[in-house]
Amino acid sequence: MIIDKVYDFLIFHFIKPLSKINNFSNIIQGIGLALLTILIPFAIAILADVYQKRREGKSEFTDLDLHVILDNVFKIKIIILSIFLIFLPMFFWEILTGLYKLIAIPFIFIGIILLVNIIFKVSHWVKGNIFEFRFSYLQKLNRYNDLEIVWSSIWQVKNINIQNEQKFYKLFFSKINHLLESPKNSLKITSKLLNDFYNFINERSITLLAELEITLPKILEWHFKMWQKKYTYFIKKDKVKELGSFSQISRILDFILTNIEERSLKGIEAFSFFNHFKRHVENYKKEFIESDKKHYYISSLFNIFYRVFFKNIAKSSESDSIWENCFPQEWKITKNNLENKENIISKISLNKFLHWTQMRIWELEENFDRDLDEVSRNLFPDVEPILWSRILIFVFSPYGDNRMKFVLERSWTFGSMGRFKIYSGNIETNKEESRRKMDETMQLAEEAEKKNTFELAYLLFKENFSKENLEKYIRSLQELKCQENPEKENKRLELLNVFNEMIKFS
Repeated sequence: MIIDKVYDFLIFHFIKPLSKINNFSNIIQGIGLALLTILIPFAIAILADVYQKRREGKSEFTDLDLHVILDNVFKIKIIILSIFLIFLPMFFWEILTGLYKLIAIPFIFIGIILLVNIIFKVSHWVKGNIFEFRFSYLQKLNRYNDLEIVWSSIWQVKNINIQNEQKFYKLFFSKINHLLESPKNSLKITSKLLNDFYNFINERSITLLAELEITLPKILEWHFKMWQKKYTYFIKKDKVKELGSFSQISRILDFILTNIEERSLKGIEAFSFFNHFKRHVENYKKEFIESDKKHYYISSLFNIFYRVFFKNIAKSSESDSIWENCFPQEWKITKNNLENKENIISKISLNKFLHWTQMRIWELEENFDRDLDEVSRNLFPDVEPILWSRILIFVFSPYGDNRMKFVLERSWTFGSMGRFKIYSGNIETNKEESRRKMDETMQLAEEAEKKNTFELAYLLFKENFSKENLEKYIRSLQELKCQENPEKENKRLELLNVFNEMIKFS
């Protein structure tokens, strides 16, 4: 048979010649010891360097590198296996028959090759090809305890090279995505990994967080999935544990989104942030979970968005550009947008604004409210800002027995400036004619803003501004005597003029 002939050939031409070599087992053991002699000093030097950095408080990748060295460079399990393959057959070499020697020799050489391969890997590490090993290790890592340690070690590092940081993002987001699609016992480690990422998020490049397709869009996608899971398990009364896990992850994602939005508004990444955010809103704006009522995802998402946006937009050096070029016109609050049944975002914007504004006006602050002034002027693009602020202050001011008296006595903390209007007509040779046309254009624009303001006020606060109530407000203002206080008198006359104009308009 062919197998028998092959066996005879190997015995005659390979095993017998080896058997004639004096001290063959000693030669193999010598090779093995030589390889270990090369490897051990490298191991001691490399590990000593890592531990020294740890003692000195240099936390740059130390925990990660320790895992990489043991699992991906030296490969402790492979070293042990190599030693076993090389040295164990040598202990019995003299008593092994030809067949067993034939079986043992390939394993011996496999052990030698494995050790040689590890030595070459150590050489690459020493030469500085460290990130190659780090990325390779992270790609294969699945042990939950190690995941938490090494990723925390990574996120603590400041000023990572942007190309390397981008690769870390890809690996991390891929791992989180895999964990979220895994069985429920992965939720705990997912929560820990995301929490560590958030704890050191200020060390991360906002450019990568806001611009890359693998970061903000993926975070927004997870945010929707966790919201969906949270409300699904909220309906199921026997799923309290699962509800808690999904709620915790959802809360961490809220914090991450808040940080990215805030830093984008303060920096120069607003365009990228809005680009991803608008796309996400369009994809999920009709998603809801129904229990006692319909819970729309988009309402939950805009809770986070507007909480950050209202607080930070006035502080942004790019605020004018954001309102003009980034913030969608259909999200702004106009009569047309509100009456458009397909436009649910404008209605959400209105609800969030009114709730936020009521809280700020109720605080009765004395200082000028720059945030409220910025938002009310730009979120309502068709109204006259000063007139609109007076209406909001009147509607939302708390009051007792005499409403008008309280509104006059409290501070009016926003609405001190109207809109800048630019005349874009042709330049006339006759300056008087040119000025007359400019005045007419400006007057028409002001009348249009006033009309839009009253229409919106009637639409939103219909009960407050019925004809009967307006007449009552006017009588109450006429009865008040404020001549001894010029500031209160100016407020009284201004408010009286507003209500008279509203009656004429109606």
